[in-house]
Amino acid sequence: MFPKTLFTVTGSKQPADAVARAIELSRENTCHLAVLVIGIALPASATAYGAVPADTWSEEREKGRATATQKASEIETLMKEAEISGDVATYYCDEGQIADIVGMRARYTDLGLVFPSPDQDSRLTNKILEGFVYQSARPFLFVPGKASATLKPKRVLVGWNSTREAASAVHDAMDMLGAAETVHVAIVDPVAGEFDQGEEPGSDIAAYLARQGAKVTVDVLASGGLSAAEALLQHATDIDADVIVAGAYGHSRLREFLFGGATRDLLANERFPVLMAH
Repeated sequence: MFPKTLFTVTGSKQPADAVARAIELSRENTCHLAVLVIGIALPASATAYGAVPADTWSEEREKGRATATQKASEIETLMKEAEISGDVATYYCDEGQIADIVGMRARYTDLGLVFPSPDQDSRLTNKILEGFVYQSARPFLFVPGKASATLKPKRVLVGWNSTREAASAVHDAMDMLGAAETVHVAIVDPVAGEFDQGEEPGSDIAAYLARQGAKVTVDVLASGGLSAAEALLQHATDIDADVIVAGAYGHSRLREFLFGGATRDLLANERFPVLMAH
């Protein structure tokens, strides 16, 4: 299903135009845009100079809520000027609540949009990603600063390794894959075998995608000393891919959010949008 509702998250201290790329993508594709504005609350804890006075703590939290509300109003104005359908919600909350809130709001949308920004609090960025990966049950499109965002790519690179995460990403991107001019299914150092990637790695996923109408090419890549993510990114450059589709790998232990190496490296790239699902 082509996404009808897009979802993005921004910080209350970021400029309102931080959501401009999400607004433009919604306008281009006639999608509803749901925006979540989050402010990280001042914790009621001791500092190097002693405990935060109760009245100061309360005043700071009220200022934080007001800032988030004002930011939401500015974003609503931008949406009206762009003549798109949209809604804005605000939360001023503790850092530990952010991932749950992002996940909860994302469940009522089709596709998350993540536009990393150097002026965004890194704590917020990490919690947004945690919310999408572990709490949302929805795919998200990660668009680095130098990349062009599109929901209708012509050339798609699928990073395939026969895992549940990769299968989820492919399923969630099916409309995109079916409409693309070409889909390159890339497999890095595949292991042939009944319980690995099949006797002919790539043939099963290629047949599945072909039945969905996708124009598929299977590319078997030798890593040559590169990591799997590095090999995929190099191949994306070689084929001039518009987007990479991949599973999001990682684990959460005692609320500590950690990416697997391939996911971390893909999200560190500066050129290609990456559509991910967990």
